[in-house]
Amino acid sequence: MTEPLEIDTSSLPHALITRPRGDIDMASAPGLGAELLQAVRAHESECLVIDLGAVDYIDSSGVELLFRLHAELAGERELITIAPPGGTAARLLGLVALSDVGDIRPSLASALDSCADADRG
Repeated sequence: MTEPLEIDTSSLPHALITRPRGDIDMASAPGLGAELLQAVRAHESECLVIDLGAVDYIDSSGVELLFRLHAELAGERELITIAPPGGTAARLLGLVALSDVGDIRPSLASALDSCADADRG
């Protein structure tokens, strides 16, 4: 049975941080994508950080979502920075062309450092 997906969002001056919890699959990916795009359009930061640390499961629908978000936000002020956890998400992201889904960082701290650098640049 699929874990229901919950999303926490918080704002910093240079980053919008989203923390999905649960499963990202074909049932939850469309809603997550719409919610993330709505949040990033309402926020004026340079970075969207998707922290996958609390994601229990991610399938190809979740990876496709990351590709679509990256393409949708390309050329705009927002950058996608993903903080992958150990486990399923990190293994699955290791199989794709990482540069096509944004800047992959091992931790939230590293992602926020990257966002701060982008904000200064």
